[in-house]
Amino acid sequence: MKKTLILSLSLVIFIFVLSGCNGIKKISEVNVFEMESFSEVKEDSLVTFKEKNEIKQFKKAFSSAKKQPGIVDIADPQYKVILGEKSYFLWLSQEHGTIMNVEDTNTIYSLKDNSVEKLNNFFN
Repeated sequence: MKKTLILSLSLVIFIFVLSGCNGIKKISEVNVFEMESFSEVKEDSLVTFKEKNEIKQFKKAFSSAKKQPGIVDIADPQYKVILGEKSYFLWLSQEHGTIMNVEDTNTIYSLKDNSVEKLNNFFN
């Protein structure tokens, strides 16, 4: 009985350790490229954000964006943002912000007003 309990606890601990290794990777930087079109990056346009606060603002802005209904027909993106293992197209003005996952170009997401303001601070 004791051996079974120890074996069960060891198995549970092993599973927790393995699942912890498969968790979300910590993002150490955000790469932003200016875009010429959906398929063409502007030459020498890479800007890398490495500060914790900058990364946090991008993560917060993108995770809190609201999905928009309807069919997407939109102009070429201004930016491509690489946030960890995901890539997004970004359209940004003083009043509005829109993102689109590059893997799903049929769906757009609107950024919250405060996120637009914070991201604009990075691009001005």
